[in-house]
Amino acid sequence: MSDLPETSRGVVYDPDTGSLEVRTFPIRPVRPGEILVRVSLSAICGSDLHTISGRRRPRGPIILGHEICGTIAALGDGLQHDSSGTPLAVGDRVTWSIAASCGKCFFCTHGIPQKCESLFKYGHESIDVDPPLNGGFAEHVYLAPGTAVYRIPDALDDDTVVFANCSLATMAAAMRLIELQPGESILIQGAGLVGVCAAALAAARGAGPVAVVDVDAQRLERAKDFGATHIINAAGMDEADLIETSAGVAGKRGFDAAIEACGRPDVVPVGLKALRIGGRYVIAGCVFPGATAQLDLCGIITRLARIIGLHNYAPTDLEAALAFLNGPGQAYPFDKVVDSHVRLDEISSALQKIDRHKDILRIAVRP
Repeated sequence: MSDLPETSRGVVYDPDTGSLEVRTFPIRPVRPGEILVRVSLSAICGSDLHTISGRRRPRGPIILGHEICGTIAALGDGLQHDSSGTPLAVGDRVTWSIAASCGKCFFCTHGIPQKCESLFKYGHESIDVDPPLNGGFAEHVYLAPGTAVYRIPDALDDDTVVFANCSLATMAAAMRLIELQPGESILIQGAGLVGVCAAALAAARGAGPVAVVDVDAQRLERAKDFGATHIINAAGMDEADLIETSAGVAGKRGFDAAIEACGRPDVVPVGLKALRIGGRYVIAGCVFPGATAQLDLCGIITRLARIIGLHNYAPTDLEAALAFLNGPGQAYPFDKVVDSHVRLDEISSALQKIDRHKDILRIAVRP
């Protein structure tokens, strides 16, 4: 610990006042099973914006940020390899799962560790817990035991990999759950980062057509660079128009699969009606209280639709996301996802910029 600083700075969001304030926290020795990471980059994700806008209410003051990558500053006893068996050492670049799980409870042993009964989620915990340095908008993060940690391939720079442990890994989970096959058609609702990740993963699997729908023309044009074969501008369209336009892409039978990736409950009925009989639909973006939609249950039943709710992912999905970025993902401009970098004390201005420019996928914090 002699080479480590005694303190580390982090930006604390207070839900009672709405303030963002840089505070200083002590650096303590790592405990067995822990890792101390020096944060290299942390992206501002849509769910961070949900919290700051009041759509989510955290349990007390919090250091936000969960799309993170960094360098190992200290390794606790018992840690010699990452979750894929690759040796770990101080100085290695790493990314990690969005949450730590116990590995022993019912949910961990039934394939959904992201719902662990004792889940510890980065960028979502109060600074009143130990350790308070548990979010990405800080100079350091402590990784708790039970976190899936992966060394970052040398070919991937920080800008390219910083969102892998959220947007890309979540869509890797969507592909696993939806079992998308080569030649199958897919409708992706939303051309934000989650949506373009889905498009690239689908295109790399040989799916087609890969249709992306959004209301922002700039986002839709960019989706073409990420594997979208068709784009649908839904601005000014009603439900009937969207169904008709979708049918013009997928054919009379409908799409084999669809993904809701925009966080708008009103698109869910459209997505279901755009599916073929026996189609599969992943709902992933509406992760906030009060996200309700009116559905025709008769249509869901008689059309044999499969609806899959997706929240976060399993560690193997993050491993798959990294392999994708280091392989077929190089065909897509993921290195251009991050628009710009800001310092810790510039986060407020970055939030204002994101609010003004809806086409920005990510601004990243470089502590």
